[in-house]
Amino acid sequence: MTLFERFGANLSTNLVRRSAVVIFAMTVCLLAQAIVSVQAADRDAGIIEHEVQSAFSHIRIRRSGTTRTLIFVRDNGEEAFESQVNLKSPHVLRFSYLQHMFANYLLQPKQSKVLIVGLGGGSMVHFLRKYDPDVTVDAVEIDPVVVQLAERYFGLKPQKNVKLMVADGFDYFAKTEVKYDTIYMDAFLKPSADTDETGVPLKLRTIEFYKQIQSRLTDGGNVVFNINPHAEMNDDLKTIAEAFPQTYVFSLPNSEGVVVVGSLLPDRREAAALKKAGHEMDERFRAGFSFETIASHVRKQ
Repeated sequence: MTLFERFGANLSTNLVRRSAVVIFAMTVCLLAQAIVSVQAADRDAGIIEHEVQSAFSHIRIRRSGTTRTLIFVRDNGEEAFESQVNLKSPHVLRFSYLQHMFANYLLQPKQSKVLIVGLGGGSMVHFLRKYDPDVTVDAVEIDPVVVQLAERYFGLKPQKNVKLMVADGFDYFAKTEVKYDTIYMDAFLKPSADTDETGVPLKLRTIEFYKQIQSRLTDGGNVVFNINPHAEMNDDLKTIAEAFPQTYVFSLPNSEGVVVVGSLLPDRREAAALKKAGHEMDERFRAGFSFETIASHVRKQ
């Protein structure tokens, strides 16, 4: 090998070594960035405080400061936030859909007895206890573990006018004779063959079921539905519209879905009337969000 050939060989070897070092350094850098990103996301969501597998769901509780989040973990590891409560102010509704769930007040400012189907962390119960303390609240939850976690981690306790029941909502309606001014439907399970892709049981999406729960309403009562985006959402809206004398569809920000109020009131409230009712509710509750703004989110019919 000539001197020139030896020099070329050494040069090639050095270049390979240097390239390997550079590639290794870049890989370490990218891995470090990924780790930092994951850690930052974990800090935003909060540390895992509790985790359990119930008969219905893989449940995770995260905590960040005084804020706790109830999460359903999908089979692919995706976290679906179900409820979030600041323990210092549990009545503050931190999710837009929860605020819109009380759109029934635009139609029915006075109510005495309500039913919540699907408990989660109990945010809706906390809201009602704060802003409408005279209302009697029944809450039905199919998963006993969710009820236990709501009591242990989210400050929810049975009280004189708050009753927590472990039952399948479908079976509860078939057996109860109790009538309610408002029924809030917020029931989700792990998606399966018995649910739609968002986890709503298929048996809770039929016109027969909607007619059945109407028999559990007082005169002029309402049913409020939380509907997440999915392929058959428009079909769901049509079915609800067929079942109730009046329906009001409220669009959530950022295409997060809709909240639908199915009402037994015979006459439709126009947008101006809803806005006026929203202004009155803002004056009454001062809840930290605007009922008048919620009224502006109603879809035209």
